Amino acid sequence: MKRIFRGLFITLKWLVFGLIMVEVSSFLAISLSNYWIYGQLRDGERVNYDPYALFLEGVRPTLNNPPPGKQALTFWFFGGSTMRGATDFNDRTIPSFLAKEWNREEPKAPATMVNHGEDGFNSLMETKYLQKVLIDEAAPNLIVFYDGANDSAYFAQQRTPNAHQGYDRVRGLIEDYHRSLFGLLKPLNAAMWSSFTYEFYDKLRQGVIRINPRDPVLRQFVDSCEKRYDYVNKVAASFGAQFLLIWQPCWWAETETVAATVRNHEDLILGKQSALRHNFVVTYRALVDRLQHKPYFVNFQNILCSRKEPVYQPDGIHVLDGGRKIVAQNINRIMKERLLISGNNVKAHGWATLHLPKAQDR
Repeated sequence: MKRIFRGLFITLKWLVFGLIMVEVSSFLAISLSNYWIYGQLRDGERVNYDPYALFLEGVRPTLNNPPPGKQALTFWFFGGSTMRGATDFNDRTIPSFLAKEWNREEPKAPATMVNHGEDGFNSLMETKYLQKVLIDEAAPNLIVFYDGANDSAYFAQQRTPNAHQGYDRVRGLIEDYHRSLFGLLKPLNAAMWSSFTYEFYDKLRQGVIRINPRDPVLRQFVDSCEKRYDYVNKVAASFGAQFLLIWQPCWWAETETVAATVRNHEDLILGKQSALRHNFVVTYRALVDRLQHKPYFVNFQNILCSRKEPVYQPDGIHVLDGGRKIVAQNINRIMKERLLISGNNVKAHGWATLHLPKAQDR
């Protein structure tokens, strides 16, 4: 009998040791890959819990806006880290570059750009965040979502229509207490869903297991995104605002020719034939195909293809200062095409009229 118990104890000991080693190995893999790709051990920046939006970093300052108190339009910008700005300098974000362009060339209708970009946010999280801001603040004249990358990346990781950053951790905490007997051990259950091992599994699924373009779950995901954007468009209209969805450029999804001298100097982390690129592109293009005829949709997929020098960071999604400046210039152009400035009104081609706020409304 002692021999049996000794054998069970040794087996359990090695099982626990093995689980610890798997977790340690996953921790090292995740942390080192973050450092390799982003130059830091942590994925993203410090965030705070928010009951409406789940977690937030907060509004990032935008430079080149009109001085406080000056009569101006208000434009809100939502997106992930590409909108927030993968840079240490507040004056080099897309909204800051755009504010400089807009306020220099449209003095009759100055505009205040507000950067609501949040690291890791996709269309689901942005929609929740928009609802929070509309509760807390007066509605703007224009709402812009800058999307494509995070929706594609999180679906590849989680393969669910509700994919978003932290999906497994949050869902596990809320649902699994009643889903299985293991859920009774709430601290262990929470640790499992938030473990590096499970995160490593998600990253493995994203980069190794290819998505079938005809997968019904992919179609459900695209359906949910379409409904989400249509809803945001209706909500914006109900507040007297306009909605614009800009599909961001990504190295992986470009379909136009880029100068060979530029391509040869772009040091991207993954090869052209990787499963990671396949999964990203399949999801990205499926969403483009569904959304391209929406009146609020603008496709920036190839706007950086004419570049004369590298503009992408090593992940092929975040862009350098030159890339953010080009994006801002193109957003400025799109708004000029759709908005006709006349006196104190902004008349829209196909949109409702945007008015400068009256003094008593400010």
